[in-house]
Amino acid sequence: MKRGDTVIMVAQGDLGRPRPAVIVQADELSDATSVLLCPVTSEITDRLPIRPIVEADETNGLRVRSQIMTDKMLALSRNRVRRVIGRINSETSGRLDTALLLVLGLAR
Repeated sequence: MKRGDTVIMVAQGDLGRPRPAVIVQADELSDATSVLLCPVTSEITDRLPIRPIVEADETNGLRVRSQIMTDKMLALSRNRVRRVIGRINSETSGRLDTALLLVLGLAR
C-alpha cells in the first residue's frame, strides 16, 4: 500500500461496512502497524473544499463519482485494509493535499 492508493477497508462504528478509502500516510511509514486513510463516500455534499471529488474510472477503481472525506481521516490496523483497488491521479492527489492542509490547520 502506498500513498494515493484506493483501497477497500473495514472500520468500526458508523464506517463499519466495507468501503473505499484513500491512503494518505507517507510511504516512508510503510513499516508501521497502522495506516492513515480517508474514507470515500458516494453521497456527494456541497462542494466543500475539504472533500475533494473523485470521478470514477478504471485507474482509481471507484464505481461512481465520490468524495474523499478528509474530515473523517482515521488510523486503522493494516489488517483492516482488505485490498488495493486502484490509485488516484495526480490532479486528485493535489486537491487531496490541499484539503488535508485545511483540515489539519496547516494552510497559511
